[in-house]
Amino acid sequence: MDENKQEQMVSIIVPVYNAEAYLPEMIESVIFQNYNNWELLLIDNCSMDNSFEICQSYEKKDVRIRVMQETEKGPAAVRNHGLLAAHGGYIMFLDADDFLADNAVLDRFVNVMKHEEADIVVGNYERLWNGRRFAAASHTSFSELNPDSEDFRFQGFFSVGTLSYVWGKLYRKQFLEKNEAVFENLPYAEDKLFNIQCYLCNPKYAFIQETGYIYRKNDDSISFTYRPNSLECWMAIAYRLQKLLTEKEIKQIRCLKDKNAERECLEKKYWGFIYYLIFFAIFFDAKMEYVEHNHSILAIIKLIKMYQTDDLSKETFVQLKRKTYTGKLSQKLWKIMIQGFSIAMWFHLYWGLAFGIKLLIDLRIDEKLSDTGLRE
Repeated sequence: MDENKQEQMVSIIVPVYNAEAYLPEMIESVIFQNYNNWELLLIDNCSMDNSFEICQSYEKKDVRIRVMQETEKGPAAVRNHGLLAAHGGYIMFLDADDFLADNAVLDRFVNVMKHEEADIVVGNYERLWNGRRFAAASHTSFSELNPDSEDFRFQGFFSVGTLSYVWGKLYRKQFLEKNEAVFENLPYAEDKLFNIQCYLCNPKYAFIQETGYIYRKNDDSISFTYRPNSLECWMAIAYRLQKLLTEKEIKQIRCLKDKNAERECLEKKYWGFIYYLIFFAIFFDAKMEYVEHNHSILAIIKLIKMYQTDDLSKETFVQLKRKTYTGKLSQKLWKIMIQGFSIAMWFHLYWGLAFGIKLLIDLRIDEKLSDTGLRE
């Protein structure tokens, strides 16, 4: 293959697991793209339905489709497999039950990647709920901010969250290889860790206003399934980030001419990643426990107390009740919620926190605060 053509090729990596109902729509959303310099890597991960056979049937019809199998379970192993097998200079991740929004998606992403000389191109997306599309919160609120600001990090990875997902983006393969970016074996949220790792390598971001991706709410997917080991997963991510950030700060301080003058500015500059992660993890897990245990407020209290047994979690609420990090945020409601929650955790006001979380869920305020709004 011509070297330039290969450099401009988009390698689309798709983990496939029991997705026979959705595969045709996903695959055809790629096949009908106007931009035709792509390869589609369909990597089956121990499916028990007809997913593998469906993938093979499309492989026979189009030479740009490659079907593989990965026996180590989980999307991390599959995506790492895809990164190693990819021939293209650009990488896109697509989930098997989702699809591209229209036939010009790849055109737009590649053109912006080239024009902006970006490392990561980010588009907006819509969610598909019961046959209806709902526009997710736009990245506009943070995409024009300084990427090295607390506000950019908080909105991009948490309150808006667009930067957390690997789908709906185009990555420059050279950037990923240079920074040895790979997925870690976690039960879920491995894409959030992957993207934070990418952020810490100072990528150049570019943003597209148009919708490029349709995310389907699938009740059988990992995102919507109750997980009793959720706390362990989130804390594993938090401790991995702690290690990464400590290493990053040590390297930066070593490069300083006047270490004493700048050391204080660098220390824990990015630790908001850890603290916000734990804050949102507690609320997310509390909601899952509340629903799973028949709207039991005691289940919320038990969960909150479990988080309080961890030293890093305790440190989180010591830090967040101050304004070191939240004082730099522009979203006033989030500032108030985070600081109020943190003060309550500091004083062990578990019943008050539990009732507050219960009200947010029962009144569906949590949905209004999410990227999609009320789902009706």
